[in-house]
Amino acid sequence: MATFFHNITTTLTKDLLAVGEGVSNLKSISIANVDSSNEAKVDLFLNKGTDNFYILKNVSIPVQNTLLLDQGDNIAFNNGTSGYSMRIQVDNGSGAATAVDVILKRGT
Repeated sequence: MATFFHNITTTLTKDLLAVGEGVSNLKSISIANVDSSNEAKVDLFLNKGTDNFYILKNVSIPVQNTLLLDQGDNIAFNNGTSGYSMRIQVDNGSGAATAVDVILKRGT
């Protein structure tokens, strides 16, 4: 089982999985707010061209808490060369950066 780790410290949209990586069968996604004073407002979405498909939209994660998504949360998708990328965008609700750690675990 492969695991992918990301430290997000900017408000810029970040690719967690680029198109063509072949990581379609995710077992879980963990998003931990590691900021000591700000909540995290999280958008987690699939992207293909100019189209976004949201898994999470403007979801608040309180200070030093973790959100866990598993297979029951519809996190499997086509990540092949003709599929989708997975992206994240995080801020504190006022446009400032909030640090989060993201762990993606691929199923067997």
